[in-house]
Amino acid sequence: MALTDNVSTVTQYLVDQLDGEASLGFTNVFFGDQDIIPSVPCASVEPGILARELIEARRFVQAQMEFIITVYVAQMENRQTNLKNALLKAEATRDKLDTYQTCGDIVIFSYCTSMEVGTALRGNNLLAAARITFYAISQVQLPSA
Repeated sequence: MALTDNVSTVTQYLVDQLDGEASLGFTNVFFGDQDIIPSVPCASVEPGILARELIEARRFVQAQMEFIITVYVAQMENRQTNLKNALLKAEATRDKLDTYQTCGDIVIFSYCTSMEVGTALRGNNLLAAARITFYAISQVQLPSA
């Protein structure tokens, strides 16, 4: 497959991979965050920033793409237990994301840059959750006129 700087293509790749990963046990993986979470554990992949920089006179650009993966683990009942479970699920998700080094050969390299565990209010539910930032680097040639 060819390298891409299409954020939608990489987002869909991440959704498909996480959704198909039985070891993570997600009930759903959403393209974009949700206002109401129908069941947990689940995840969402939100497209973030795309930055491009010209790297060659032949109109090649390096694309730097950022994605936010939110992992929803459980309704908050016992803060200590729920946050610990959120941390464990986030670490497992981060470790799996780090194996998608080239995202199926559509980027040059990718990795997780940060992870934050806490809570998220969705609908009327306070959920134990984690937010993972995923970064991908690609290179494409700009189209000619």
